Amino acid sequence: MKELDLEDIIAKEYHVLAGRIGSGKTEIAVNLAIRVSQRGTDTMLFDLDIVKPYVKIRDFKDKLEKYSFEIVSPPELTKTLDIPILPHYIVSYLKNKNSQKILDIGGDPYGAGSIAQFRKIIKSREYDFFFVVNTKRPETSTPDEIIATLREIEQAARINVTSLVLNPNLRWETTKETIREAYEIASDVSERTGLPISFICVDEKRPELLDGINIPALPLKLFVNPLPRLKNMGPPEA
Repeated sequence: MKELDLEDIIAKEYHVLAGRIGSGKTEIAVNLAIRVSQRGTDTMLFDLDIVKPYVKIRDFKDKLEKYSFEIVSPPELTKTLDIPILPHYIVSYLKNKNSQKILDIGGDPYGAGSIAQFRKIIKSREYDFFFVVNTKRPETSTPDEIIATLREIEQAARINVTSLVLNPNLRWETTKETIREAYEIASDVSERTGLPISFICVDEKRPELLDGINIPALPLKLFVNPLPRLKNMGPPEA
């Protein structure tokens, strides 16, 4: 397994992550924040997924207290708004030139629109906009679905996606075949859109799943509980 070189990440100041529900974008955002901050780099993790998120950083914030990055969250009140408007104080955090900024934003066009109000700040400096793909989730299982969803997110966010992040998984049921099939789908998307695959993700306890996949990998510490298991669907999570 060829691990992701963090020098490629910190070369940019902003790292925006979007993806459909179940893509794992929040888990990836947290892991990036952990790894970047462990280098001694001032790091801010923005919890900006405010439109009915299935998983949000606020839900497991207590598990992150031992890590040395700052979490910037909007007040809970924002979840009840009719439009995805974030409080103005977030601007001051975004303008902090001395930190790496990792932004977890909404996974549908409505939610991704929350970042549009900050597009001038982000576009004024170097940024990554990662579109996270889990081919085992609805709306991102085929190249056509992925491209259509990606374009919807771009239009809402009003900044362009710069690369793909591949996070194919069925949690405990993930196999090498799961990974291989997802890589073929993502490669097709990459060829059709011109967007590179920046890295692929895998449970840090199961690196062998990436045997034969020669792209940078981000091993993930898993903080998010999976969806409830159905009877006879597999072993419980450790």
